[in-house]
Amino acid sequence: MPRDANDILREEGEAILRDKIDRMRREHKHPYDSNTRYRPEPDATQPLNRSGHAQAQERDRPPKVRLLNYRQYRAENAASAAGASLVKGLIRVGTLVSLNGRPGAAKTALMVELAKCLDAGEPFLGRETKQTVVAYIAAEDEIDVVNRLEALELDSIMIVVSEEGVPLTRPDRATAIVREAITQAREMFPGREVFIPFDTLRAGLDGQSVLEDKFTSPALNRLRKLAEDERVVICMVNHTNRENPKQTKGETLEAVVATELILLEGEGGWFEVHVGKNRSGPPRKQLGRLRCTSISVGDVEAAIVDEIETVEPSSTPDQKARKFGGNQALILRMMRNALFEHGFPFRPFGPDGPQVKAVKEAVLREEFIERKAGNNREYKRRGFNEALNRLLDAVLMRGENADGEGVIWHAERHAETGKPENFQAPGEEP
Repeated sequence: MPRDANDILREEGEAILRDKIDRMRREHKHPYDSNTRYRPEPDATQPLNRSGHAQAQERDRPPKVRLLNYRQYRAENAASAAGASLVKGLIRVGTLVSLNGRPGAAKTALMVELAKCLDAGEPFLGRETKQTVVAYIAAEDEIDVVNRLEALELDSIMIVVSEEGVPLTRPDRATAIVREAITQAREMFPGREVFIPFDTLRAGLDGQSVLEDKFTSPALNRLRKLAEDERVVICMVNHTNRENPKQTKGETLEAVVATELILLEGEGGWFEVHVGKNRSGPPRKQLGRLRCTSISVGDVEAAIVDEIETVEPSSTPDQKARKFGGNQALILRMMRNALFEHGFPFRPFGPDGPQVKAVKEAVLREEFIERKAGNNREYKRRGFNEALNRLLDAVLMRGENADGEGVIWHAERHAETGKPENFQAPGEEP
């Protein structure tokens, strides 16, 4: 029976055993290592495990590489979403993007506004969008995001609820959680692209500095690879540098994202929306501006975008493409409910003119004041008047009834009825 190390130690002593181990290690024959457990030499005929970084079979097999020109590449990837845009000229499918700004610079408000546009397939800052399912990761303040979504009645935007959060300090686990969210989003909304807001990067890092590359680099590179593999867009909300708000924090984030959106504080309560790096269109330019308002949701206030507009030239150079802000959208939602509960027939152009369904302006004003946050009724009344004036002639009309009271109705019949513009009921004359 062959002797082992214990036999040598008992019969010949420790000095002899150490001498044998040193001699056999020099000759590369001994399987013992004084600093580790027993570790046999790898068998070249068997695949190496993962700690070997490769398998023997892979070492001998030539890599599969092909050269394709762009036509061949397009032909082979015709069914892929590669190259498709979620927001034309800004956000491309299969990329990691970032939304950056100082604390209080309306980052979450703009992210919710972007999510609202993508959810409905509506233009964002004058740009075409593709209808998308949004799965929102609220790593910093989940309840705040919920309040904002409720204030805008965005019940088709999903919130990612994970018992362990999305721990970017454990990149493998974080990407597994995000991948599961993507799978569920596609099951709920088949055929749509997927947009994942991650709000914020620092919260996902559990308070670690975003300047610590040892934390940010593994996490962001894994998320970038996940976005590419799954053909989704992941948008990281991030804080900019104090010294220069146009610069994002950390080289890793700036390197891996395809688009940087940056919010800067402007004048008169406005925030400017800029684009920095942009692989989908012109970089380093201002895109638009926005300002926010607050709406009461139960006992709390939710900050949402009140007005947002583009500053880029549109098809009509002297005009700016405008979107309905938060106050205007609130009035339109209240108008639908008020017409149902308090609406009455009204002939604004005399007894021989067309009939519309109208509601008293005072009814809308009082409900607006009740729903808006704060105790300053005069401030809220002015907000109502400003928002209503922007809607007049565009989507709403205002007149007076026989008692001199202001009444409001829809400018277009299809907006009042909720039916398509060219809808014609059976038997109805055109």
